[in-house]
Amino acid sequence: MGENSHEPDEVAPTTGVNDHAWEREHRHPTPEQARAIGYRRRDAEAKLEQHQQEAKEKAETAEEKER
Repeated sequence: MGENSHEPDEVAPTTGVNDHAWEREHRHPTPEQARAIGYRRRDAEAKLEQHQQEAKEKAETAEEKER
């Protein structure tokens, strides 16, 4: 290419296939989607907390039995 090439210095990465899908996937969630995400996150955090507590209690019980 010669001096007449007017390509921008920085170009968004493209795959050549369904580039519009990348844009659609990276938009901000709607308010309804954000609420659903929040509910799932809080539920997952509560389940993790419960699982960790149960594991801690199980470990403490096993330790007491060894004595």
